[in-house]
Amino acid sequence: MSRVKARVFRTLAVILNVLLTTSCASPPLSLYTLQPTDLPTATVPFSRPGAVIEIRRVILPDYLDTQDILVRNGNTLQRSPHGRWASRLSIEVTRYLTGLLAARRPNALVTDQPQAAMPNDRILITISNLDVTTAGRATLQANWTIVPRNSAQPIRGQRALLTVNGPVNTDQDVVVLTQALLTRLADAIDIGHLR
Repeated sequence: MSRVKARVFRTLAVILNVLLTTSCASPPLSLYTLQPTDLPTATVPFSRPGAVIEIRRVILPDYLDTQDILVRNGNTLQRSPHGRWASRLSIEVTRYLTGLLAARRPNALVTDQPQAAMPNDRILITISNLDVTTAGRATLQANWTIVPRNSAQPIRGQRALLTVNGPVNTDQDVVVLTQALLTRLADAIDIGHLR
């Protein structure tokens, strides 16, 4: 009888091991970044050394400023089980917007990195709403302030409410919609007149 029990025990152990191994297997986690496609590929000299525009780290609501890729379904936020942002969303958004704005001003240093000297202008961006819904509607509400180094110049502030529509079947779809919203935000932030 002990041999039969031992065989049964070994068989159960093998089955349990197989079940545990297969139940723990899941698709690999994908990490996503926001990457501007229109970045300059060549080094461009500054037209003048003092043309520096600093983009401060974008402020997002706490529930969004994570690595989770979220999709809204009514009052519920659904977290992607297979995808994450490569870093906190505020860092991704800041880097993305800086890249887009830098491409629009190749004759200036547009940066999100601290500089030794005071920049000519600082841009402070607050995103109060950034939602991608299960219905495929993405909404971004933001305001921004441009603060010049010269205190005799006025501080300028603006706001925008932007929407785009598209599929949300995959994490990549959500990333594409998010990039579309942020590209529209960069288009709304006019830095062409900054000196």
